[in-house]
Amino acid sequence: MIYRERRLRKAERLREWAGKRETRSASAFESARKIADGIPLGQPILVGHHSEKRHRADIARIDNGMRKGFEHQAKAEDMSSRADNIEFAADRAIYDDDPNAVEALTAKLETLEAERERVKTVNKMIRAKGLEACASELTPAELASLASVIRHQAYYHAEKRG
Repeated sequence: MIYRERRLRKAERLREWAGKRETRSASAFESARKIADGIPLGQPILVGHHSEKRHRADIARIDNGMRKGFEHQAKAEDMSSRADNIEFAADRAIYDDDPNAVEALTAKLETLEAERERVKTVNKMIRAKGLEACASELTPAELASLASVIRHQAYYHAEKRG
């Protein structure tokens, strides 16, 4: 079994566990709601009455049930998020035991080299003609990247550096 398959199985297990936690969460909320339905809305604790002990116990059970429900719900969301991250990484990563790892790495290297050459060309154009003159030749992503650099680094001179 290759590493990608192990990672995807882990994501699947996390999703199963998240489903179980969601079920537990719903169960805890439902049991707390059933207890709360037995107490009229706004009913104060009748101090000294024979129902005081049970009323306080019911309030404690409602509180514990709601806390458990929220804890299970948070854990389910955490597990789902972890599973999403594993699947996201598995879709984009190149693992060394993949059957087509060499071809994928070669393609990725070619893409990165082409991107580097484009950046070098853009920098030369900006230094030669200026940023405004080259704006029509830049892609929206390149313009956004330059705008971000200029906005966050006031000392950066795009006209001189590209």
